[in-house]
Amino acid sequence: MNTSLTRWQHHGGNPYRAAREWGGWPDEYLDFSCNINPLGPSPRVLACLQAAAGEIWRYPDPECTALKEALGAYLGVPAAWLIPGNGTAELINLLVPALGIRRAVVPAPAFAEYALSVTAWGGEIRYLYLKGEDFAFPWEELPAALAGADALFLCQPNNPTGRLLAPDELERLAAATARAGAYLVVDEAFLDFLPDAAALTALNLLPRWEHLVVLRSLTKFFALAGLRLGVLVALSPLQREILSLLPPWNVNSLAQVAGVAAVADAEYISESRRVVATERAYLASALASLPGVRVVPGVANFLLLDIRGTGFSSAALARRLAQERVLVRDTANFPGLGGGFIRVAVRLRAENERLVGTLGAVLRAAPGQG
Repeated sequence: MNTSLTRWQHHGGNPYRAAREWGGWPDEYLDFSCNINPLGPSPRVLACLQAAAGEIWRYPDPECTALKEALGAYLGVPAAWLIPGNGTAELINLLVPALGIRRAVVPAPAFAEYALSVTAWGGEIRYLYLKGEDFAFPWEELPAALAGADALFLCQPNNPTGRLLAPDELERLAAATARAGAYLVVDEAFLDFLPDAAALTALNLLPRWEHLVVLRSLTKFFALAGLRLGVLVALSPLQREILSLLPPWNVNSLAQVAGVAAVADAEYISESRRVVATERAYLASALASLPGVRVVPGVANFLLLDIRGTGFSSAALARRLAQERVLVRDTANFPGLGGGFIRVAVRLRAENERLVGTLGAVLRAAPGQG
């Protein structure tokens, strides 16, 4: 990993930098680098935020009582199992010292924040590289990878591949980490986009595995990236050290109000899942028809594109698309990928059509460049 990069440079969603580099205004760029619900926030959330704005002079509830009750009902777990945070990035960063994680296993390619947090606290990362063109989980290498490890971080579905472990595979992983004496941290930041999320979640394993920690994000599915809101779910024995490291009032009052309103909007949740499923199918089919592009099989609200057949490097193609005011995620800094892949979010139909049209035009105009 390139540790010379600052933390934000390991993530997508930066139209501000694109505007500085390529000109124009940030809102002129169509951002496919950021995996946020294309419908935007729930109308209920916006109404609640407007109503609550006059109360920002008050300190927020330090215990997040109403938020935890709402999230517990939404997730189907006791509110006492929940620790809300200022986005899951905060919670990941606190997990490392709280649980004494010095050596962690990360299936790669994966979300950068796991490795960044562990190494920031002086720990070591052992990458468990996913196998083949479709990035299958390397079960045969797991025991050796877990030897001497304190934790394994799993992104479910995985970012950037979009692949998902089945419930029986999660159980197998929980058993393997327990035998190794390692924590299992499952980050379900994108699971809410799937209609069968309740059946797929690792939360179903919590009563049986005390070493399990589950993270859920309200940033992605509920489109609250600017507010920052996530939640950690764990049984009581793991909570004491985590809570001791949380700063007071770490979840602001507007984020708490927004979270309560978001998870209560069943119509928004259903419509979001329908739209994303429809648009994902369209986008995967349309992109697969472009010369030199292979869509990696997955289920998430984003697609990983193998562009090695185009002759472009990921950096060159991302740069060329940015010149056309379309932003994609160059995945070259994901361990295990290199410069032959880009990631694109699923957006609305007109936006998806613009991506397909722009990418197709770039590939046809300059085949083999980059």
